[in-house]
Amino acid sequence: MKIRSIVAALAASLVIAACSQKDPAREAIDAAESALNAVYEDAEKYVPERYAEVKKELEAARAAFAEERYADAIAAVKDVPAHAETLAKEAAAEKERRIAEMNADWARVSGSLPALLSGIGARLSELGKLRKLPEGMDEQLLEEANAALASAESTWGEAEAARDAGDLEAATGKARAAEGMAQDLAARLGMQAG
Repeated sequence: MKIRSIVAALAASLVIAACSQKDPAREAIDAAESALNAVYEDAEKYVPERYAEVKKELEAARAAFAEERYADAIAAVKDVPAHAETLAKEAAAEKERRIAEMNADWARVSGSLPALLSGIGARLSELGKLRKLPEGMDEQLLEEANAALASAESTWGEAEAARDAGDLEAATGKARAAEGMAQDLAARLGMQAG
């Protein structure tokens, strides 16, 4: 009988010990979630691999909590707030690097693309006035080239509008696309793409 009461007392003390760690574990997980949520947007965008690593720590803590392994949950999540702070710094540095890269790209493309588009337009206008097109060129190619030029100019216009609206990422993406179209078109027309 004494053994049963000792086992029951031990079981009760284990339940109490487990319960006493439940609230601290929940609080630790909540604090970690808040820290990670605060850096989520930039971290996921600019340092996604590192963000995924830190998120796994939080998920391990949640799993341990669900299995009532509260001490394990606390241990799994204890470094997440510090890691979230590091993530914020890494994301900010990567964001700054990408912005500098996009600004450099914009400066390069905006410095050369308008002249290239203008040159292509002049070449197409010249070709349109000829009675006989050069060898390897026909009316269909000329029509396609004019449509391609209109598309490149439209995409460049969208890039400028995005830049004016402050959306540097969209602006440089569209600028690169317009540049690629213009370079392809210049090559098809036998022009130097510069």
